[in-house]
Amino acid sequence: MQSHLFRLAWPLTALFMAATLPWLPEQVGDPGQEMGRGAYLVAMLLAVGTGGLFGPGFVTWMGRNAPQQLSLPHRAYWLAPERREATLARLAEHVSALGLMQMLLLAGIHLLLLLRSSPDWPQPPGEAWQLGAAALALWFAAWCWQIFRLFPAPPPAEIEPQRQPRRPDKHS
Repeated sequence: MQSHLFRLAWPLTALFMAATLPWLPEQVGDPGQEMGRGAYLVAMLLAVGTGGLFGPGFVTWMGRNAPQQLSLPHRAYWLAPERREATLARLAEHVSALGLMQMLLLAGIHLLLLLRSSPDWPQPPGEAWQLGAAALALWFAAWCWQIFRLFPAPPPAEIEPQRQPRRPDKHS
């Protein structure tokens, strides 16, 4: 489900930014930290473009071609050949939620700039932005907690016993 939402949000975020570009002023940003409208669009579209790293296809590709690069609790167990494909499918779905969060954050930043540059448009109360940021932060915290629940410690029977160090002889 999350991967479908991400696949929808990713191009819609880019389209939203490109379509609303004419409503931004020539210089975008705070005084002293401004950039041209075109440079702003390029920077934001680059940020949206990195969203592909959160797509299911990239996660699956990386898990197959460079599994040592995946940061995953109990990686050796979960990426063992007999569990790898199922693990990558679960991980890809879960990582899509992170991409969805990124798209919502970038769309929110763009919307905030649009509203600030058009004071005659209806403006949401300042608390709305704080609530949105808090909701994203809580969602991210829940996402982190859930990844540990998705990939728990392996069953005790499948954990390799650790070797005990040899004790020195008492007769030496």
